[in-house]
Amino acid sequence: MDFELTPEMIEKIAFAMEDQDERFAIDVSTGELAPLAEAEGPAAEQFVPLPRWGPAEGFHLMQSFVSTLHNPVYRDLLSQALTAGKGVFRQFKDTLKQNREVERLWFHYKDRRLRSVVVAWYNASREARGLEKLAPEPEETEELVASDFSLSWGVRGHAEEVLRLDHDVFLELFPHDDPGQLEERYRERRAGLPSPSDPVSAMLVAETPAGELVGYAWGIMAGDDVHLAQLTVVLELRGIGLGEAILRRFLSDLRARGVRTLTTELEGKSLRSSTFFQSLGFAQRSEVLECSLDSLGF
Repeated sequence: MDFELTPEMIEKIAFAMEDQDERFAIDVSTGELAPLAEAEGPAAEQFVPLPRWGPAEGFHLMQSFVSTLHNPVYRDLLSQALTAGKGVFRQFKDTLKQNREVERLWFHYKDRRLRSVVVAWYNASREARGLEKLAPEPEETEELVASDFSLSWGVRGHAEEVLRLDHDVFLELFPHDDPGQLEERYRERRAGLPSPSDPVSAMLVAETPAGELVGYAWGIMAGDDVHLAQLTVVLELRGIGLGEAILRRFLSDLRARGVRTLTTELEGKSLRSSTFFQSLGFAQRSEVLECSLDSLGF
């Protein structure tokens, strides 16, 4: 390949690859595209067919994307779309349109994978012509979350919604417990805590452009220490990095305010989040075990 593989050229090639009506080839000298049928005859040596990208490749890409998706709701919905049989591609796209952030993750994932295919094809073609391979592209670290959500310190008007989500998330942590006992346990756990609107509370909220609260971090301040009472994101938006964005901003802003340490307690299903917290600098300081005496076998 004698032409330079610019970002614009990668996009041009990827777009042509996805054309399901016609296959294309590219002039190795100029980078001009031509229908594969026209790239035959005396000038055939000047052309290289673009990578094949048909329905099978597209379907495998969708399967691969779903396997990487952490959002439990849309992982299940998209999996159902892929096993629907007739109209798989349309159902997949329609499901994505229900959640703008998951849709953006899909487009970003698809773009990266197509770019990787184009670069690999370009390098293989260069090697076949005795040319050096193109240097690998650096991994992207673009944050896909913060652009569509505003992160700000909460006000008194957020307290009611914060408590509603706090209640729902607590019940979610113990899906197999007796509902009545779980409600009682929630009241006991929260009985001694100040309201989110209390001056000793620190709230960082995430909102949509329409002002809908979709996640938050709520901490209780005690001198230069803070206890994180709740960190949560609404179920439909989990798995896109919003929770991490909230916590990172919360930690950064608290540090600017002179806070020295932040503690939190993990219980129930949130125990699975230990690795996540440790990746952000948290260290385990204690462990609490619980035994239900009603279930003892002796």
